[in-house]
Amino acid sequence: MSKDIKEKFALADISLTDVQIEKMETMIGFLTEYNKNVNLTAITDREGIIEKHLLDSALPLKLYSLKENAVCLDIGTGAGFPAIPMMICRPDLKFVLLDARRKRTDYLKLLLPELGVCAQEIIHGRAEEVGRSAKYKGRFDMITARAVSDIATLLRYAAPMLKKGGVFMAMRGAKDELDGEVKKTAERLSLSLDREIVYNLPGGDGRRLILFVKTSYSNPKKV
Repeated sequence: MSKDIKEKFALADISLTDVQIEKMETMIGFLTEYNKNVNLTAITDREGIIEKHLLDSALPLKLYSLKENAVCLDIGTGAGFPAIPMMICRPDLKFVLLDARRKRTDYLKLLLPELGVCAQEIIHGRAEEVGRSAKYKGRFDMITARAVSDIATLLRYAAPMLKKGGVFMAMRGAKDELDGEVKKTAERLSLSLDREIVYNLPGGDGRRLILFVKTSYSNPKKV
């Protein structure tokens, strides 16, 4: 059945190795079974998981060139999206997975050994609290957040944890356009809007990738 994974990714011009396909197949099976008892996702059909979870998570790495061995944080990682598909496609990436709900971090601790994928850390906690810890200040080359919270709030969470030159990647629906509040918040946090990329998944669902770059190490102004 793994042929459908390969074909779906090929539609987005992403080539997967047999090992990567095997890991994604394992992830589909594990998520499907676990979700029968613990609600992690409303998308439960195989085609939906492949396109709207796996491919949707991995595609931004084709649209944005991230340096090798980047240290990354996934805010509100849920069932591991986008971080785990990104790690499967780019084994060099060093991800910290963060979620406020214990059932999700418990799931991730069981899933990763099954995949043979290693995260730097899995944190059960809230982004606003983790961001106040000296351990994480200025640590990350990239921070991702996929369809969680509003963008202005996410910028406040992410800014203290980004290195200078680090990127905050907001993965949104195509209709989630930036408003004046987001732009003002970004400026106060020493974040510069780098680009917006609007695209479609192979099935037609619209997506918007919004990238902000941290421009200085200075403490952000209170917002």
